[in-house]
Amino acid sequence: MAAASPCVIVLGWGVAGAAGATVFSQYVSGVGIFVDPGQSEIIAAGVHYLRIEGACYIGIGILFLLYGYYRAVNKPMMSVILTIASLGTRVALAYLLSATPLGVTGIWLSVPIGWALADAIGIGYYLKTKTA
Repeated sequence: MAAASPCVIVLGWGVAGAAGATVFSQYVSGVGIFVDPGQSEIIAAGVHYLRIEGACYIGIGILFLLYGYYRAVNKPMMSVILTIASLGTRVALAYLLSATPLGVTGIWLSVPIGWALADAIGIGYYLKTKTA
């Protein structure tokens, strides 16, 4: 039996994680260990965050795959570039989008946008160097 492709594994876990976080985010109120169940605003904010981030877990899965790939092919600087692109985008967009009518939702949206940008850079670089 052949080993599953790393891409298939990442896609599978990404989809499963996204589905799980999206479906089960409504049950986050069961975390009474950390938050008093009466603090419904905090719980609602957590649910809102999980629905946005959870739906996009595939993005961080691909990014982790790219980090590992570039380290394995002895191009660790590319992993650093992807990290800077992801984090830099997230910080800048969180700042900018939080000042719009999106408010806190803009902060949550900045994270998957940062992942997507870093994924695009990593995949683009892979395609460019693979065909060269």
